[in-house]
Amino acid sequence: MADTIYDILVSSNVYVEVFKETMPLLIAGTLLHLHYNNRITALEAILYAFATEAYTMLKVGPTFTATFFVSVAFLIEQIHLFIKGEIYVRRKFLLLLILPALSSIVIFLIVQFYKDPFYYPPGKQAAFYLRPVYFYIKTYLPLFAIGAKILQDRAQISFDFFADVMKRIAKFSFVIALLQIFCQIVLHNETLGEILGLQRRYMLEASTFIFSIRVQALFGEPKVFSAFLSLCIPLFMRDKEYRMAALALLMGILTVSQTFWINMLSATLVFMAVSRISSTRLKIAGTLGIIIGLFLVISGSKDYFIKLYAKNQNSTMYQLVFKRSVYRYDNTIWQKNNVILGMPLQRDMELPVVDFFRDQPYLLLSGYGAGNSTFIPAQYFFGQMNYENRLNGIGGHNLNMRWFYIMAEFGIFSLIIFFMILTQTRPDIPIFQSSYLAFIWVCFFFSQIDLFLIITALLCTYDPDASPALTVYKPEHSY
Repeated sequence: MADTIYDILVSSNVYVEVFKETMPLLIAGTLLHLHYNNRITALEAILYAFATEAYTMLKVGPTFTATFFVSVAFLIEQIHLFIKGEIYVRRKFLLLLILPALSSIVIFLIVQFYKDPFYYPPGKQAAFYLRPVYFYIKTYLPLFAIGAKILQDRAQISFDFFADVMKRIAKFSFVIALLQIFCQIVLHNETLGEILGLQRRYMLEASTFIFSIRVQALFGEPKVFSAFLSLCIPLFMRDKEYRMAALALLMGILTVSQTFWINMLSATLVFMAVSRISSTRLKIAGTLGIIIGLFLVISGSKDYFIKLYAKNQNSTMYQLVFKRSVYRYDNTIWQKNNVILGMPLQRDMELPVVDFFRDQPYLLLSGYGAGNSTFIPAQYFFGQMNYENRLNGIGGHNLNMRWFYIMAEFGIFSLIIFFMILTQTRPDIPIFQSSYLAFIWVCFFFSQIDLFLIITALLCTYDPDASPALTVYKPEHSY
């Protein structure tokens, strides 16, 4: 099974694969050179890197992208500054830094003195305690380094600057996406498509019909591209760039991602229905409440929508809007309820984790530990393609629903702390920025947009024109 999945991801052309695996280092090196020569800011460097994650060093690991190498460079720099005493960590951010450690300690105590519900593949029991350390160094700390770098560039970076960079990346991605469509529809050239960032598995699924192509530009996945586009559309609308907003909407449709439609619904609610609410947290709660209510209505009427789709399944619009949703709701084959709060969970991702927590509810306090999804007993994945891998302890488990991800990995108290700290805003924040932060948080419920959440939260918290005494810097750097 692992070999089959690997074959789908890897190019059949060895030269194309060498190109794809070399690009992350080349892109990261170029961006870091430009940044440390004061040609681009840290914000630009990390966002440009994020927009090229279609290229990855798959032989090493799928997460070894340009974003990884840029963030590691920033982490090394920040550790160096910290050792020299040139930066310090504010108390609230120190709390975020130690949350994974607190979670791991609680899990250790639960396993040793109460109950051990985990499954350890042969020879991997020690990894249960070491994997959170690996996650902390590889994933968690670099996010803090990125935040520190952004604050250190605060004289150059503002929310408007962030918006301009986002729109610039979006416009470039439109060109790449159109070239991908041209390669598939006109040239039928798989090699050129892969060089331009299309994953082979999506090209294998596509036909000559334009709406069967899942464009991704140079982003890691079509669903990641769709999430990015959904974050750009409100920025285009704010600046009255309606043609660009329409093009972003079209490209979002071509990703064939259900999350894109949810994000668009979220944008409509945040910027129209609850925009006049002054509190960012109330905007988030109100929007999520409305969305969950709509999901409950849809779930209660799912039989009607399934029959409606069956009657009109040859329609292009029904294929785009309803096909993937119907698959999520239809349990005729699976005979297992996967609906929570009206939302159909992915059967191979969120549902096994939910079932595990149903049987072990006390773990909601601590989570199962960062990166420890491998140790969820394999029976929860029975019937899924990755079941055999789970038995052998192969592969991890990444939840796209990031509110749920934080709760599953670190526990519900950690989620509350994350929310309270990263929804703080300065008193004089403009109404659009407040709404945009709320929008990011609502999208974060459904999408893997950790980087954008941190960037937006910091830009909405700290005033770039504030004096050093009023910021997190002392005397020159801190976070």
